[in-house]
Amino acid sequence: MDDSVARPKALKFKEPVVDVAFSPAANLVASSLITGHVFVHRYAVEGNQRQTRGRPHKKSCRSLCFSGDGSLLYTASKDRSWQAMDVETGAEKMRVAGAHEKPLNIVKYVNEQIIATGDEAGCVKLWDVRKNKPAFSYSEHVDYISDMVSHEPKRHLLVTSGDGCLSVYDVRKAKPFQVSANQDDELLSVAVIRNGTKVVVGETDGVMGIFNYGQFGDITDRFPGHPQSIDSICKLTEDMCVTGSSDGLLRIVQLFPHKLIGVAGDHQAL
Repeated sequence: MDDSVARPKALKFKEPVVDVAFSPAANLVASSLITGHVFVHRYAVEGNQRQTRGRPHKKSCRSLCFSGDGSLLYTASKDRSWQAMDVETGAEKMRVAGAHEKPLNIVKYVNEQIIATGDEAGCVKLWDVRKNKPAFSYSEHVDYISDMVSHEPKRHLLVTSGDGCLSVYDVRKAKPFQVSANQDDELLSVAVIRNGTKVVVGETDGVMGIFNYGQFGDITDRFPGHPQSIDSICKLTEDMCVTGSSDGLLRIVQLFPHKLIGVAGDHQAL
């Protein structure tokens, strides 16, 4: 990491941070804590400023994401609820208590009408926010839901699970589009790359597995190299992404050809 490059200062909290999300519309970052608190900060090289602080959940807030226009922040919790809050004011706009039978692991914005949630037991639900109730519920997975990504051109939701499978759902239909074979390792993260032609997943053993889009039966390529699990993948460009590993390092990785570019940050722990 080049220390000569100007960047915003790190945000520090008294309790462990579980998830972060960046606004698509402004220099805002949201952070969720193990205590159920949620913070929104405006960041800049000149200094960071807290915009909102609240505790929307009684238990750990495990996941959050912004709406497409950045006006709403969705959060999901171990207390089995998910909610939407106004980013500017912090006011609650809607809440679904008891959304799943098991604690929630993730919430994902799909489009202005649909929100996706996944829980510890492998259940995935698509919510119609206009009616405030689930449109579809899926139970293909038998272990926790680890990550989701929406691929809007195909109207697909791609889901990874601790059971070692990748599932793909057409958000307009009640049955899955396809479920992969078991990859013999927990799948922890997912991203769509190469202009929608490839899907990359992060595995517990530090391997990046790659599927051809539309051919989700099994991976077609593997890129080992991370010494520990790949817990998150963030696409930077169509050929480059940042990975977050349980060794605390943020790595910049190029794909096609596969190459580790360097380390972008070090948290020294998970």
